[in-house]
Amino acid sequence: MNTKQYMGMSLTDRLTQAGSLDAFSKALIEKDEASALAILTAVEFTHDQASDTVKSLLLDPNSYQNFK
Repeated sequence: MNTKQYMGMSLTDRLTQAGSLDAFSKALIEKDEASALAILTAVEFTHDQASDTVKSLLLDPNSYQNFK
């Protein structure tokens, strides 16, 4: 993998580029925090960034409606 290939991209853009948008959406819907974290770290989020993002999204289900 090319390091920094996702630099400057939004969350949705990273997931789309990686082909992981549906898998991430499914992980959120199923409240599968471990899978969601793995997907975000695969698109170059640090563990802390991924954890904060997933926790924030899971706290407000309306926030990830656009991932469906």
